Amino acid sequence: MKAMMNKGESLKPKLIVLVVLYKKTISASPTISHLLLQNRTLFDLELVVWDNSPEPCPQQEVAALSAAFDQFQYISTPENVWLSKLYNQVLRSNTYDYALLLDQDSEFPEYYFDKLNAAVLGFPNISLFLPIVMNNRKVVSPGSFVYFKGKHWKKIQTGPIPAKNVLAITSGMVISVKVFLAHQMKFDERLNLYGIDTSFMLRFSKFEKQLYVLRIKFDHDTVLWSNPSADVMLSRFRNLKGTWPKILSDRPMALFLAYFYSKAVSLKLALKYQDMRFLK
Repeated sequence: MKAMMNKGESLKPKLIVLVVLYKKTISASPTISHLLLQNRTLFDLELVVWDNSPEPCPQQEVAALSAAFDQFQYISTPENVWLSKLYNQVLRSNTYDYALLLDQDSEFPEYYFDKLNAAVLGFPNISLFLPIVMNNRKVVSPGSFVYFKGKHWKKIQTGPIPAKNVLAITSGMVISVKVFLAHQMKFDERLNLYGIDTSFMLRFSKFEKQLYVLRIKFDHDTVLWSNPSADVMLSRFRNLKGTWPKILSDRPMALFLAYFYSKAVSLKLALKYQDMRFLK
């Protein structure tokens, strides 16, 4: 990986956009539909679609999307590569100034790239830009890291803010290549789904003092904020619970508190679903 922009060169940053699909085609992805509405001339733009679906996307859809972007990659991995691993692979094997990570189900306004371009050019010393992510009218990202877990913001903060104790989900994150070059950071490949974002944000704040929250709202849905079946919630909760010893390994008190918190949540879910498996 390397940065594109140097002093005296064009002010058009190279932005690589990574969209991860799973059991959804290109044409069915709200994220890709909203990307196509953006002012893409503001960036030297490259789109990477990483498809973790069991079957690859229809070739005609891949071809149509390729025609819409000057620089385009489609990667099909039916084995369902862990998010942390595919993030790292794309980020270390491409050339860019900024990387935008997106899931398949995000919705954002047509002027998103306009706001992002103004922010990255106006604040070149900041290395992480975050949208405001909403779920059912609640701000779910960014949030605060309190003791051992995330807490929703009651009041939205935008612009440059201190990076310490700020959490954010990866979808919508815009990361400067400087984070990876200067600090040798990468996503924690011990994690396959949950905790990837928390681990990244806690480590980011060790190296960088500030981040930037864009005055842009994303609509986003995820299983943990919905009302899934017992089987789905059990799988996701076990995955989430298993991340805490990895993320908090250097914070013994936080890990101690997380252990008892997980017991309380297990009991709550067992009562909600009338399912004793949550207690095991």
